[in-house]
This record gives sequence, C-alpha cells and structure tokens, in this order.
Amino acid sequence: MSATDSPILVVVVDPVLHPEAIHVATVTGRTVIDTVDPEEIARYAPRAHAVLADADGSAQFRTGTRHPRLFLVAPDPGPVDWRAAMTCHAESAFLLPAQSPELLAAFGQGDVTPSGGRVLGVLGAVGGSGASTLAAAVARVLVDDTPILVDAVNGSGGLDLLLCLEDAPGARWPELAFDRGHVELTDLMKALPRTPDGVTVLSTTRSRIRDPFVLETGRLMAVLDCIRAGAGTAIVDLPSGHAGARWAVTLCDLVVLVVPAEVRAVAAAAALTAELAGHRTPCFTVLRHRSWSGIDATEMERLTSTDCLAELGQVANLPKSCELHGLPARLPRVLASTARAIAAELGELP
Repeated sequence: MSATDSPILVVVVDPVLHPEAIHVATVTGRTVIDTVDPEEIARYAPRAHAVLADADGSAQFRTGTRHPRLFLVAPDPGPVDWRAAMTCHAESAFLLPAQSPELLAAFGQGDVTPSGGRVLGVLGAVGGSGASTLAAAVARVLVDDTPILVDAVNGSGGLDLLLCLEDAPGARWPELAFDRGHVELTDLMKALPRTPDGVTVLSTTRSRIRDPFVLETGRLMAVLDCIRAGAGTAIVDLPSGHAGARWAVTLCDLVVLVVPAEVRAVAAAAALTAELAGHRTPCFTVLRHRSWSGIDATEMERLTSTDCLAELGQVANLPKSCELHGLPARLPRVLASTARAIAAELGELP
C-alpha cells in the first residue's frame, strides 16, 4: 500500500456535521470510508491515513482502538468538546466548515507510512471442512513473508500438532499478555514456536487438568494489531460457522471460506457470505470435495454470490500423513495450487 492509498476514516454521527466532514475528506483525493459501525472502525482504523470523528463518534477511540492521527471535528461556530478530544487522544480539533483549510493542511503534515500488515482469515462453512489444513498450507506457501499461523479455535487441540510443534519450546495463548503496552512483532515472533522452514505458530496449550482459559476477542485483536503494525502476515484459523464470521468481519482483511460441495454446507455458506458482505469484508470461496459432491463450483458461486478460487479434492494419504508426521513440508500439488491462489489474492490487497 502506498502512502496515497491509505484512506480517510470518517466516524461522524452528527447529521449536520457529517456532510462537511465527508466533503473535506473527499477533497484530499484519498479513499473515504464512512462508518459508525464499531466492527468496521476496528477493521479500517489501523490502515487509515487519518480519522475524522465528532464527539459522539470519538467514543469508539476512548478505549481499545486508537489512531495516531485522529482529528476531532465540531460544527461551526462551536464550541469544541475538549473533554472528548482529550479522552480519544485527538491530535487536534477543528470547526467545520470554518476551519476546513486548516484541517486539510493538517492532513498533509507528518504523513505516516502505512504498516502494510495483512490478516487472512480461513473459515470453514461447517465443521470438518479442512480449513485448518488449508490455513497451514497457505502459511507454508507464504514462508518468505515469515507468516504467523494463528489458531483462533477454542478447544481445537492446537494447530501446533498439525505442524509437529507440540513439544517445541515457545509461548502459547495463555502465556501472552498485551496489557503492559505495545509489543514489537520481532519480540512476538521470538517468543513463539517455529517450524524448520519458518512458519511461526500461535496456538493453544494442552493440559490434563481443567483449563479455564478462553480466547477472547480483545486478546486476538491485540496480537493481530501487533502483526499489522510490524508489517507482518497473519493466517488465522477461525472457528467454523457464524462464530468465526463474527471475528472475521472485525479482524480480517480477507476471508477464504472453505465450503464442502454438499447442499447443507453450501446453504450454511450462503448465510455466512451474506454476513461478510454486509460488513464489506472481502471473501472468496474454496469448494471442498470431501467424498461424494452434490454441488459444482458454478452453482456454489451462484448461491453464495462469491468467486470460487479453487476446487480442492481429497488428497490420497494426506490425513494419515498429517496424523503421523504432520503436514508435509512439500505440499501435495492440488493443496499447494490452492494455497498459492489464496496467497495471490492476499498479495493484491491495497
């Protein structure tokens, strides 16, 4: 993403002030993202060149999501809500339209180079779709980008098992804490286990006693924000179904939905893609042939309103190989081809 590609995020609730804010943002020539949806704000803010928010909209930036170039705006003749400006850590405040020229000048000062970090979510339409294996395969294909494979499935057994890292030293989810300030990506990667070919894995831990740990959105968001800020690449294995979709719309730049070629799975996928489209989350599908297939790619595309990137059939001996030795470093041809198609789409993100 070049400096001129990063958008202006407009979070203005006041109906009188809103058109003035949109006008100023449009004059910059940048893409304008206009939303007051908390999930969309969390998704777009990390990549925004600047944020325009009024006093009500700034509530989304008082805790959690923050931005180094947030400008508070208020309707002319004022006054500015300085308490709101301080609590959301605004860089400055302006009255619109009277101070539009000053705001435009502020946009051009101290340009921030976007982080360039990317987050891909791999989501199964139903359980047993093969999303975890595909996520690991994509990480293998992207190994030159030093990816982090993130296990976001509570009680999954652990993605480290799939990559034979169950005994490797390194931190797991319960050991990570981001409540003491910002963590650099390099420090995070040093703390996590890594495969010999360079895939870093953040997974769950296993215990023979009852473990009360539950992965919460805030902890997952903190890790992904760290990866984005460090221009890293995250491949997130999401819970199947609507639980994963709810995280995807908040956290992911791109979602690949793995859909078994069966009637019930495609029906579930249609509901999920509608949810993703409603939040403007880019989504592609992979048609998964588990055994007998009742639906082809054309019909699946029609029912889900998506583009099918690839069809992934059964790979002989792969389940046994993964069970005994983990995902092979040299991926089977059809799996590698599908993973490369997904990696290409991730590389096309602005």
